[in-house]
Amino acid sequence: MSKVLDHMEAQQNIVDPSATPPIIAEEGREDIRTRFRRDGSLDRGWSGAVWLDRALEGLVGVAILGELLVVLLNVASRVITGDSILWTQEVSQIALLTVAFVGGAIAYPKGAHMSVRALVDRLPAGWRPHQEALVDWLVLAMAGASLVLFRPVLADRWESRTPIMHVREFWLSLPMAVGMALICYFALYRLALRGVRAVAGGLVGGLVVGGVALLLGMWAHESSTQALLGIVLVALFVLLFLGVPIAFVLALISGAYIYWGGFSDISAVPIGMESGAKGFLLLAIPFFILAGAIMNSARLMAPLARVCETFIGHIRGGLLQVILPTMYIFSGISGSKVADVAAVGTSMREMLDEREYPRGEVVAVLSASAIMGETIPPSLVLLVLGSITSLSTVALFAAGVLPAAFLAVCVAALIYFRAGKLKAISSPKASWRTRGASLVAAIPVLILPVGLVAGIVSGVATPTEVSGLAAAYGLLIVFAYRRASGRVFWEAFRDTSTSAGMILFIIAAASPFAQALAIGGASDQIATLMNGLGGSKILFFAVSILLLIVMGQILEGLPAILIFAPLLLPPALELGINPIQYCMVLIVAMGIGSFAPPAGIGFYVASAIGRETMEKSLRHFVPYLLTLIVGIAVLAAIPWLSTALPDALGLG
Repeated sequence: MSKVLDHMEAQQNIVDPSATPPIIAEEGREDIRTRFRRDGSLDRGWSGAVWLDRALEGLVGVAILGELLVVLLNVASRVITGDSILWTQEVSQIALLTVAFVGGAIAYPKGAHMSVRALVDRLPAGWRPHQEALVDWLVLAMAGASLVLFRPVLADRWESRTPIMHVREFWLSLPMAVGMALICYFALYRLALRGVRAVAGGLVGGLVVGGVALLLGMWAHESSTQALLGIVLVALFVLLFLGVPIAFVLALISGAYIYWGGFSDISAVPIGMESGAKGFLLLAIPFFILAGAIMNSARLMAPLARVCETFIGHIRGGLLQVILPTMYIFSGISGSKVADVAAVGTSMREMLDEREYPRGEVVAVLSASAIMGETIPPSLVLLVLGSITSLSTVALFAAGVLPAAFLAVCVAALIYFRAGKLKAISSPKASWRTRGASLVAAIPVLILPVGLVAGIVSGVATPTEVSGLAAAYGLLIVFAYRRASGRVFWEAFRDTSTSAGMILFIIAAASPFAQALAIGGASDQIATLMNGLGGSKILFFAVSILLLIVMGQILEGLPAILIFAPLLLPPALELGINPIQYCMVLIVAMGIGSFAPPAGIGFYVASAIGRETMEKSLRHFVPYLLTLIVGIAVLAAIPWLSTALPDALGLG
């Protein structure tokens, strides 16, 4: 037993060059710098771009670290004096907007922005440069237009001052303008690295797309609001399948919808983007990502995996059973499902191979357990839902615990029944002394997820404050386990700068999109459409689940919730469905979509981590997928699973 555990510990220190980066949302995307270096067409100016890239990463990292210190100071002040420090709210806005727009800008040249690759990856090689240039042109148009439209707002805010610190509001809004300017620069630079024919082809394609959109918009404007909504949704999916990153698609479509419908001045788009990234709750996102990145960079999965193995490794299914609780616990730390798969999969991969577990089965269990973990706090999806709806984030966090546990039991039962065919070796049953020793060794790591949930659900601190404490505690753990190094911290902050910037930029872009849909009466139109189901809750749930599974595949998870949750929640409320329960069902359906073949990006990540082809893994995954679909049907049929804990805590 000790040899097995020592081997697991040793695996944490092995840097696997083939492993998928844990935080970046897309797997297999290639940084433009790498491709141009390989092609030999790297020009002398790129060294300046690299310098700028590193400087911007440092700026965003400083913003995150500075805001972390401010939040911790505010927590200390509240504990000692009972009062919060008022000026921290305004400092938080500056830091958050810097992360959202500067971080979102540097994510663009890295290829870290979420985009739909199902179609563009299958284009002939000769078409790729034209398609990529088309994307650059459209991104340039969006960022350039936003910058121009935002300039008068920026000028007006020079004359206004904030109520607490009395600084010019110009400085709070400046990160938005800087971010748009940087995106313009990066788009132009990418175009400069391409051939003339590709740039010209992309420009022609962009003009064609814009011209067709203009004609259709004019026709829809003269027809009806239903026709306009239909054209907008069609345009949205056309741009997505052209490979335009989701955040930029949302901003472009928002502008088109407002312009075609005449609902407001088009400057509402950049203003809405800025206001959409200001929520104090959103600060929890970079902090949770930082905590997970620190834990992952320091490779601290060994204590968690060791505890799980000593307690359940001897059960039929062995290490496959161990994956489930390990994923459950780590989901409460990282907040990112791709990070969960990467961290757990890489830490246990060699042991699973030595015990002769089929790699396809490992991939299937990793994917199923990641889906199970979608609702475990502090899930980023729960945070985003709390920020874009009127639902309590604390209630959502509490609600997510039992559905995840129920799905984990379903998956564990399936592992148990399938284990007989696998002929894999289970771990020997550990003594209680060994279990106690492993538990004591893991207590410093286990405190983090337990403390996160307890602190938020109990109301002792806000999600933002708890996330700040989690990040600080993660730093302490790294020092305690003697895994601290400049490289660990630099990589953690780099990952956080890119990932948090990308996610916050998507949320910012989704804000004017949601506002435009609300102004245009899209929710009422969706409700009218759903009335065609005869007022049946069963049919409504079935349609919602199917829609989110499909959209979870196409939109890679989080954007599906951003777009469809505000549209579907009002009809759900009209049907008398509990909103907390409905959100849990939507999140799990989104998770199934993002990890289900053929287009679920999570399944490709799990296959890469498990070192198995998707085709071979699919045969193993089908039973787990069917089990999860049955599980989500039970969640839809039994509200108690989602509402029991919030009701017990008085949060319902």
